[in-house]
Amino acid sequence: MQLTSKDGNMVVDFYPVKDWDGTVSTDHKLKVLTFMGNTMRKMILTIDQFVEQSGNYRTKHDYQVTDNLDNLPQFHNFMKASGCYYKPYRTLNNY
Repeated sequence: MQLTSKDGNMVVDFYPVKDWDGTVSTDHKLKVLTFMGNTMRKMILTIDQFVEQSGNYRTKHDYQVTDNLDNLPQFHNFMKASGCYYKPYRTLNNY
């Protein structure tokens, strides 16, 4: 899904994520913030965060859905510790 601000400067893309064996996660999405064509931030969201944030962009900030097609799943290495995923909503730029 892609959301775009009224002036077209800010774009938010949401992608499905998959691990290295190709398994698509049903629990997480990749969020990519782009401002004037430059990627500003990437982060992994839980599905609940995705639903909340995508709704907020559309209702509170009046973003328009500019692409509602399923984007290609992006690879992500889910680091597992003690049998659970690392804390979601961490930016990918910190690696």
